[in-house]
Amino acid sequence: MFSNIFLAINILFVLALLVSAWGGMVNPGFCGWFVSATLFFPILLLVNVLFAVVWLVVLSRRWLWSVLAIVACWGNLRNYCPVNITEPIPKGSVKVLSYNVYGYSGFPTDSIKYGMMLDYLKNSDADIFCAQEAYYSPGRSREIEKALSHWAYRDTLVFENAVNALMLCSNYPILERRVVRAPSVCHACAVYKLKIKSDTVVVVNCHFVSNGINGEDKQTYHDIITSPEEIDTKEGLLRLCRKVNAAGVKRAEQVDSLVACLEELGDVPIIVCGDFNDSPLSYVNHRLSRILNDAYVKSGNGPGISYHVAGMFFRLDNVFCSHHWRSFGAKVDSQQEMSDHYPLEVFLRRVE
Repeated sequence: MFSNIFLAINILFVLALLVSAWGGMVNPGFCGWFVSATLFFPILLLVNVLFAVVWLVVLSRRWLWSVLAIVACWGNLRNYCPVNITEPIPKGSVKVLSYNVYGYSGFPTDSIKYGMMLDYLKNSDADIFCAQEAYYSPGRSREIEKALSHWAYRDTLVFENAVNALMLCSNYPILERRVVRAPSVCHACAVYKLKIKSDTVVVVNCHFVSNGINGEDKQTYHDIITSPEEIDTKEGLLRLCRKVNAAGVKRAEQVDSLVACLEELGDVPIIVCGDFNDSPLSYVNHRLSRILNDAYVKSGNGPGISYHVAGMFFRLDNVFCSHHWRSFGAKVDSQQEMSDHYPLEVFLRRVE
């Protein structure tokens, strides 16, 4: 009797793992709950591993349920936590940096971390730097612009909600800028054309819609993780999931608008950078992966956690590129703690 109940619970977790792994293939407009389901992938994966181990210990073939589910999710497991052989960076590669800089003003002007942010930008050797949440107050303009001055070409796009400002800094001439908006979303993507040697390259800087998690929500999440028995876990979790699901629907609109724009451009070299505010298994990532390559998946190692606040550890930042590029050395620089995100850097080499 107990064995059958245990098997039933196992099958439920098998189904949950499959939904978590593949739910991002479905537009959240049809089912918003697939958005939050993708965030539970590592937990569900671990639970299924434990089920398989238990069945093996009792010498039952029922371990196949979880093992087959894990095999079915193998491609998504690689997307979530890639493993690659590290290769030397080829000469002539373009270094791309994507970084949510937290408005530059996330810390007082006299703080150590503010100075660290300026030093980091001043010493960056990136050829292309895409910054999100790049708005800064006029009182800081001179300091920040000095830190960015070694990039010959710069452009800032400020929206109605100034916090969402996007900045592009480049060693290559900026030929033009186009703004891509979704119908019901205040965020936007900046689509640039740069001149790199004889090529005209499209560079996109994105900041996808935030989940709108406030300080109270972060505390609830922290309490759920650390002391689930002391709070109303179900109600707190449902409230967080509803926020995530609603934001996921808007991000789906945003990425659909961006993909439509990129497809209109034809077969041209493309680089897409940004803060996606979503899981590596999300609809946003799946949608872009149909036409572009995920540079971190192709050349990075490990989960690549880029968001690191309040016990929330996810890879929210990404660099995608078209087939014209091969990526090398993608990594999240977890030593830079000036923002709530870590910077993501990757080297791209033009495929001859």
